[in-house]
Amino acid sequence: MSFSSVSKVWVCMLGLLLCGNGSAQVNFFECAKNPDKCRPAPSPQTSETRPAGSQLDRTKLEEELRQKITVEIERREKERMQTKVENVEPAKPTIDKSIRIATLPHKKALIIGNDTYEFVARLQNARADAEAMAKSLSDLGYNITFKTDLSDKGMRATIRQFKESVNSGDEVLFFYAGHGLQLGGTNYLLPTDIKGESEDQVKDEAMQLQRLLDDMSEKKAKFTLALIDACRDNPFPRRGRAIGGRGLAPTTAASGQMIIFSAGFGQQALDKVGPGDRSPNGLFTRILLEEMFAPGIRVDNVVREVRKKVVEVALSIGHEQVPAIYDQVIGDFYFIPPR
Repeated sequence: MSFSSVSKVWVCMLGLLLCGNGSAQVNFFECAKNPDKCRPAPSPQTSETRPAGSQLDRTKLEEELRQKITVEIERREKERMQTKVENVEPAKPTIDKSIRIATLPHKKALIIGNDTYEFVARLQNARADAEAMAKSLSDLGYNITFKTDLSDKGMRATIRQFKESVNSGDEVLFFYAGHGLQLGGTNYLLPTDIKGESEDQVKDEAMQLQRLLDDMSEKKAKFTLALIDACRDNPFPRRGRAIGGRGLAPTTAASGQMIIFSAGFGQQALDKVGPGDRSPNGLFTRILLEEMFAPGIRVDNVVREVRKKVVEVALSIGHEQVPAIYDQVIGDFYFIPPR
């Protein structure tokens, strides 16, 4: 209700209180403005001249009522303006990629980008995605372990060494760009020397994502964020019987963990968004590289903003890509903490 509307209501009430006339012909607004007009005519037995004391009492009452009404109108207007302010959406923070944060000993990141596969289709953006992510996370204060084009042996050794560097209470980020698939509901990240002659061979030679997550739980990391950009076409589409399927299987996060897949189950993550796309990075990663530089925004809100923008861009070219988020984080964590 507007200030003027509230005023009219209270003026009407004042008129009613002052005139004491129950006639249906009484105009309450006129009565409020000119109380003498709506006072009942004096009866034959009543003198038209009131005692001076009575007139003073009535004048005092009128003034008190006006003051109370004024205070109430001001209170309601203040409440209305406060509600209006609360309903205004806060301005989004400005992304500032010039931010540099000194290396923090408790923040550690393992980044792997596999492009150059020997026996399956090579990828266009995975190594560039990992390189860009390593640089950005270094700027944001992470201790970086960065590897590209890892074989089976190399992936296992790298993950083992990274696990040894993690201490209780650390904040850990794992980024992987490359081929990945699911077999029987288990998600596998593929080394560059994978052959994929059978499901059993893939299970033996590929790296289970869950193993790395379990390692972080075992080391009592306070926060683990896994960013997996591996939802591409199945690298083994027809080898007798197809091995696995497109994308990664839905998963669950342990307490203190957040897992993000660049696309939902059965969806393909886009490397390019059209023939004129000159970006060196895939769609998911390029948007993430921007949003993580928004100061003072919690990680969970950052990844949800990334999901929103990925969906919008993908839909603009008639493609469905909805990043999957599995969140069991306790507490507030930031790429750039609030000041």
